[in-house]
Amino acid sequence: MTIGSCFFNLVCQLFAAFFWEMIQVPFFTGMMEASHGAVVWLCTRAAIGDANIALFAYGIAAAATKDGFWIQGRWRRHVLGVYFATGLLITIVFEAWATGAGQRWSYNDSMPLLPFIGTGIAPLVQWIIVPTVSLFGLRWLYRGWLDLRRQGGDYSRQ
Repeated sequence: MTIGSCFFNLVCQLFAAFFWEMIQVPFFTGMMEASHGAVVWLCTRAAIGDANIALFAYGIAAAATKDGFWIQGRWRRHVLGVYFATGLLITIVFEAWATGAGQRWSYNDSMPLLPFIGTGIAPLVQWIIVPTVSLFGLRWLYRGWLDLRRQGGDYSRQ
């Protein structure tokens, strides 16, 4: 992976994750009572964490395919499986720690939970919807960047 591909990946994930974090605010204890600034700050931090998980999962998928631009080719099930499994596993482990021993946050009564594990469903659904949207956005960004490189144009000075 190049620095540019990492940057594009982080940008796509960050914006989509922040949007999702703001949507799921009602499922967490104390968030509805918190000030707007506090909620924005907490959601920004969570989105940065989510984007880093996504970048790591992308890197694992890239290592599995030996191709940092795997997103530009045909999306093979096993590559997507590696990508999503990595993100879901990290999410489940981190959510279990954060709502348990880490005491970082807690779910309110409206959060549906996974049986036996106790992880909230919203963070897991997030790891299906947000990365899917982000992958399509990332693919679109890469195509534009690759088209510019193929044309040999330098549009940085316009």
